[in-house]
Amino acid sequence: MAMTPLSMRWARLPLLFAALSTPGGAMAFPKTLHLFSEVQGVVVLDGRPVPGVQVERDYHWHWGNQKRTATVTTDAQGRFHFPEVTGRSFTAFLPHEPVVVQRITLRYRGKEHVGWFMAKHNYDRLGEVAGRRLSFVCDLASEAKAHPETETYGICVLR
Repeated sequence: MAMTPLSMRWARLPLLFAALSTPGGAMAFPKTLHLFSEVQGVVVLDGRPVPGVQVERDYHWHWGNQKRTATVTTDAQGRFHFPEVTGRSFTAFLPHEPVVVQRITLRYRGKEHVGWFMAKHNYDRLGEVAGRRLSFVCDLASEAKAHPETETYGICVLR
């Protein structure tokens, strides 16, 4: 006997009750996922702020198959800012490893600099680096390098 759309919905009902009756079952409802914390920073060269640098933030949230890019330009004091990025999911309660690949790229005078690169493996607010705010100094004279203490790569360092 073939199942009708209505009987298929009723067949899933026990799974829903099982998910809601387990510890943490409330996670079956959409919850806020912190995909990329708020970012603020200053770009410097030879110790001086650099205005007019194009700063691009992009991320790829694998579970939600979501890719986004935003671009700002540093102000007269070399400062830049990006707001926090959050997402919502009805399926985030399912077992999976969170993976949000994050990148900040700086473009100045025809040269591209890797500012920040990491893979975030949680949905926590400020979860990139053990609860620290993402407040950077990005020195255009620096070479991109690995930062083992924060498991990141680039020219931007946390203040």
